[in-house]
Amino acid sequence: MKRAKFLLLALVVAIMMMGAGYAIWNEELMLESKVNTGKFDMEITKTTIRTGDDQQRNEVHDWHHFDWTHGVTSQVLKGGNAAYVEFRDLYPGGTVQIDMKFENKGTIPAKLKSARVEFIDGDEDLFNLLRAQTSWKADINGDGAQDDWEHVENWQYWRPLQSALNKLVESTNNNNLVIEPGGWFTLGSEGEDEFGCIQIKLDPSAGNEFQETYCRFKITFDWEQWAADPTANPYNRSDDGSLPGYGGDGDR
Repeated sequence: MKRAKFLLLALVVAIMMMGAGYAIWNEELMLESKVNTGKFDMEITKTTIRTGDDQQRNEVHDWHHFDWTHGVTSQVLKGGNAAYVEFRDLYPGGTVQIDMKFENKGTIPAKLKSARVEFIDGDEDLFNLLRAQTSWKADINGDGAQDDWEHVENWQYWRPLQSALNKLVESTNNNNLVIEPGGWFTLGSEGEDEFGCIQIKLDPSAGNEFQETYCRFKITFDWEQWAADPTANPYNRSDDGSLPGYGGDGDR
């Protein structure tokens, strides 16, 4: 009996010394991901001027405040977020109109952050006597159709240029205006016969010393992505109204 126990013990020791054991099969699985960032690209794609030179259309719409205004030019700057405007041949009370179209050519929805005007050259006192009103229209979801619009302050006030642009930005923010990829925003009209945009006139108080003078200035529009926290500005308004929603159609 003792011999049998001894042999069993010896066998166990021998197996242990041979390194025998049990193996658990395993496999390491790896997932490789690629993240591509989007493109933010809101551009001025068109700018036009309406003056007294377009007499036929002005008469059709009875737009006589444009009469006898000439010599206004606009030019979109490289990068597409600013435009030069030059005024000549204005007179006290005479009005011109600047139409601009912005398009979202990126992949990220955009909202208007700020707009600023900067005097470039000419008569700065003349520049300071310019007054403005604004109106905007927008295609929010990129389907080509106008979704929203507003005559800022119902066109009740003529404000200095920077003040008028500040009111424009305030209007778009109050309307929670967001332009999705493929959408557009206009200061003016998509059609040829509608009335809108940035209207600018020389203050009626301008004296004789401003005859045969000019001014040139730059208007810059700063856009930003629609929300730092996307859940704070979703596509649709929440049932309790706590989240406004901007009225777009979301991912397409």
